[in-house]
Amino acid sequence: MDEFVIRYFILAKSSMESSPTLWQDLREGYSRNKGMRHAVQVLDSLDAKQISSYHAGIRHFKTMDSIRAEVMSGKEYELLMEKPVTPTYRVNYFSSVSK
Repeated sequence: MDEFVIRYFILAKSSMESSPTLWQDLREGYSRNKGMRHAVQVLDSLDAKQISSYHAGIRHFKTMDSIRAEVMSGKEYELLMEKPVTPTYRVNYFSSVSK
């Protein structure tokens, strides 16, 4: 079981970093970087014997699958920018009338 879990996370890491969009400022690149970082953290925890391979499988397989699904979704960032309001009136700066 140890070998299966380690190979799963190594494969997940390599599949995340095998795209040219990894370091680009895109949603896919951000998600790939997130998945790669997560796989490396789990592999480091397994190497340091902080968690067992059984617990790594139970806790982190679902997270890696959701990150993979997010990467493959093809969605883009949704920018919520408000359109600037253009005034429909004119201001008379040279008027002598005080308000």
